[in-house]
Amino acid sequence: MGLKKNILYSGILSTSVYVFQFITYPYVARVLGVTNIGICNYVQSIVQYFMLFSALGINALGMREIAKCNGDRAKLNETFSRLFTVNFAFTAIALIAYVIIVLSVGKLAPYKELLWVGASQILFNALTVEWFFKGVEDFKYITLRTLFVRVLYLVSIFVF
Repeated sequence: MGLKKNILYSGILSTSVYVFQFITYPYVARVLGVTNIGICNYVQSIVQYFMLFSALGINALGMREIAKCNGDRAKLNETFSRLFTVNFAFTAIALIAYVIIVLSVGKLAPYKELLWVGASQILFNALTVEWFFKGVEDFKYITLRTLFVRVLYLVSIFVF
């Protein structure tokens, strides 16, 4: 795919973040209220720390290593398998630490339900393999997949 198309898709993806937030945030803030938004943001910040540790730079490393394969299918498969295994191992370690902290820190007890939802977010983050598609420069797929998920998210917010 050409450089111009990749830039276009990347721009669409970046812009969609703001558009979807502009649509959803006022509604969610009105429905949940100030206190519940604060609780959700608190839980999300904890989840984000564990997602950061579970990724441990795999996005940059994965993108670079996949790009080095230059279309060699066997090397691409081997590199992907290694990186995915490392990513999943770090995610498993982060999830174990997350579960231990959720169960042992008493101040988190009121937020356990939201924290368990966050555990699924940590797990699914390992399955996104966006670094692979960036490495093979398939920005169209990344953009279309992300837009589909965001539209699904938007519909879910208004329905549920």
